Amino acid sequence: MYKRSERLKSLFLHEVNLFFQNKQEIKKGGLFTITGVELTDDSKLLKVYFSFFGDVDIEEKKRMLDSYIWDMKQIMKKRLKLKIIPNIVFAYDETPEKANRIEEILKKIDLEKRDENS
Repeated sequence: MYKRSERLKSLFLHEVNLFFQNKQEIKKGGLFTITGVELTDDSKLLKVYFSFFGDVDIEEKKRMLDSYIWDMKQIMKKRLKLKIIPNIVFAYDETPEKANRIEEILKKIDLEKRDENS
């Protein structure tokens, strides 16, 4: 059985994704995705990890995301039957970017091996 914190994380991840579903301005210039959330044990802080693919200014996009926090919390207060709606902090997730670089390196190595065998 899931712990309450796991259920809350899943719920908040769903709510954050739902909030950004119709925010076209955040999607300009690249692909935007929420990659995960972390919730503190006391449920007072929700760290939301995000990533962008494309040529975007990450700091500018983070400021834009930060500007949505108040609205997001208000919507969550109305939609969710919880005593505490956590403070929200956005953090850039470099994992997809790093994975892409590793994939490119592996492809390059594979091409070099093919050239050596030819």
